[in-house]
Amino acid sequence: MTPPDGTVELSEPGAMVGARRPSGPVSVRGLVFPLLLGSTAALLLGVIAAAFLATGPWAWAVGLVYIAYDTWLLSSMVRASRLALGELMAPRPVPEGPLPTVAVLIAARDEREVLPATLEHVRAQRELADEVWIIDDGSTDDTLEVLRERYAVTMRGAIGQSATLPWLKVLSKPNSGKARSLNQALEHVKSELVVTLDADTLLEPDAIVEVKRAFKLRPELAAGCGVLRPICRGEAPVARAFQLYQTFEYLRGFLWRLAWMRDDTLVLVSGAFAMFRRSVLDEAGGFDPHSRVEDYELLFRLHKRALEGGHALKVAVLGEARASTDAPASLPAFFKQRTRWFAGFIETMFRHRAMVGNRRYGRLGTYHLIVKTIDTLLPLYGLGAFASLVVFLATGKRLDPIILTALVFKFGFDLACHGLCVFFYSRWQKGDAPWRSLGKSLLATFTEPFAFQLFRQVGALLGWIAFLRGRIEWARRTAHG
Repeated sequence: MTPPDGTVELSEPGAMVGARRPSGPVSVRGLVFPLLLGSTAALLLGVIAAAFLATGPWAWAVGLVYIAYDTWLLSSMVRASRLALGELMAPRPVPEGPLPTVAVLIAARDEREVLPATLEHVRAQRELADEVWIIDDGSTDDTLEVLRERYAVTMRGAIGQSATLPWLKVLSKPNSGKARSLNQALEHVKSELVVTLDADTLLEPDAIVEVKRAFKLRPELAAGCGVLRPICRGEAPVARAFQLYQTFEYLRGFLWRLAWMRDDTLVLVSGAFAMFRRSVLDEAGGFDPHSRVEDYELLFRLHKRALEGGHALKVAVLGEARASTDAPASLPAFFKQRTRWFAGFIETMFRHRAMVGNRRYGRLGTYHLIVKTIDTLLPLYGLGAFASLVVFLATGKRLDPIILTALVFKFGFDLACHGLCVFFYSRWQKGDAPWRSLGKSLLATFTEPFAFQLFRQVGALLGWIAFLRGRIEWARRTAHG
């Protein structure tokens, strides 16, 4: 149960309702994660110490290591997403026969301000969902009253039904968190597919029918996610800046998901707009109520279950299913969101650490999760590189030509990669011509290393602190502060 002070105790790795804890000795393969994490941490301490002990270019070893790894990672992802995008350009066949039924689940707590707009976008779908469940998770505002007034919802016990929209249903329950809310609603769902939406996610008109078509055309598809566009509400300069940076962050992030999808290693579907086969959710036991990144943790379990059964899990990014969702528009809100996200990421990696380096889990275990393990500390390398560079400049130390060359190279390389990402994304989403976004992309690229990238890295540091303290602060509304 969620403690009354708004924090969540981090559960022991593997602790889940109904789950058995492993018994017996730890396998040798289970040591890959701690050894890799420990060596990455030791290297971090070593290269930071070099700033005080070494001279010449080695004094900035932390920056050189960070640039080398980040450049390799970025180039790998750009290349992989280009290959994935090429495979998606083929014409799609038209599905024959009836499309699968869909239930939309919206877990909401104190969301009266944004929920009506979300429901109106669900109502405006070209093909309506068969069921829409609003799960009121112990709201303290007048969410239920708004539903009664706008949609003539009549409650009979914990279940409500709209008199004007026969597909709209309400489940009212005490506050127990998003995962438990979704699991309780699943007990009432009759549809073949389940779509989860955040209460501030606005679907585009073709979103639901595109979900139905994709799962109809691919019977092997177990889960997927739509393409999200962030919205930072507010006219203040800081809100516009966060809108700029997060727009290109999301753009790159969804291209990376294409690459992971092609590799059958996609473990990230945004709970703000995700979709699953109902049968797959049932077999997995639903969402983990002990995780604050329940969508992320679920994908780890689904991959693990599928690979142990001898086949790869099929997860897709549905490029034609689009939506927009609220994103943080202030620095405090951003730090709250990223602290929770990164702490949840670390917790999930620890919880499923036995998969890291394990050949039983194919490329997911032997490559993708190894990269993810290093990525738990990569932001700290970035922070260390920036901090040591500031100290160098503040103390009047002369930067070695090798360091200057590395900085110029990295800046130019990132600029070229971001330009390619704008082009790839525009081609994929059939949006405006790439050069119309290129100006904003240039502005974001020029300023991101000194602003938004640092904010992300600080958020990761706060995530580590929250994880090590054993408590994650939870903010119900993260978009507006």
